[in-house]
Amino acid sequence: MIPTLTYLQFHLVFTLPLLGGLWYLAPRYEAVRRRRAAVGIAILVAIAYAYTTPWISYMIRSGAWGYADGAVFVRALSIPLGEYMFFAIQTIIAGFALHILGFDPTFREGDFDRPARAAGVAVGIAMVPAGLWLVATDPSFLYFGGLIAWVGPVLALQWGVGGGYLARTPRMWLTATLVPAVYFWVVDRIAIGMGTWVLSAELTTGVAVLGLPIEEMLFFVSANLMTVNGLVLFEWVLDWNDRRTAASGSKAGVVGADAEPDPERDEVGPVDD
Repeated sequence: MIPTLTYLQFHLVFTLPLLGGLWYLAPRYEAVRRRRAAVGIAILVAIAYAYTTPWISYMIRSGAWGYADGAVFVRALSIPLGEYMFFAIQTIIAGFALHILGFDPTFREGDFDRPARAAGVAVGIAMVPAGLWLVATDPSFLYFGGLIAWVGPVLALQWGVGGGYLARTPRMWLTATLVPAVYFWVVDRIAIGMGTWVLSAELTTGVAVLGLPIEEMLFFVSANLMTVNGLVLFEWVLDWNDRRTAASGSKAGVVGADAEPDPERDEVGPVDD
């Protein structure tokens, strides 16, 4: 019988070594870019905790998945400590993978075009009722439908902000999403095979690829996608702001240099009536 890893042992074996390796391989940017990259990852980690905790807690309490006896030592809101660690570890791994693969956050004319933004918002918003409808239709869609409804608002927000940029850079963010997702699929399948965590047969579709439930595959793609898009849009917005500020400063400088002198403004001291 294959021994079961505890959740903390799972991280010691599969995620923390990868995290350390990616940190070592991460590009050494100049000061401004390095600070922006670090701040972006920190913000995404905070968002991951705030947005994921209620959803994961609900799924665990509903019985969508559980953990082997002895695999979990500490819980809060029904969520194991190892799961909380996963929120940060997965986000940072996705962030490091993104920076190692490389991306250009440069703002270009057309990045605010409405068609791409409107389409992304429409799809993201539509995912919410679609996911909830699946959940209401059959208990086996709890995880699958709940996941779709959970991801929808984030995608709508991201595409509403930078849909034009995302539409012109699909290869970049798709690659940065899928590369770490494949690794998580492999280690997740190992953990399921060892019994560290178990998915409910009644609350999942039962569809699997090489033994990995499709819900888990979709989860890792979705979590990575939201992280990657959040990080690239964070730096893209900062680049747009830099260019807007520089343009405003240039215009102000030109106006100041070309302005005609005002005799009254050149007067020194009070002017008698």
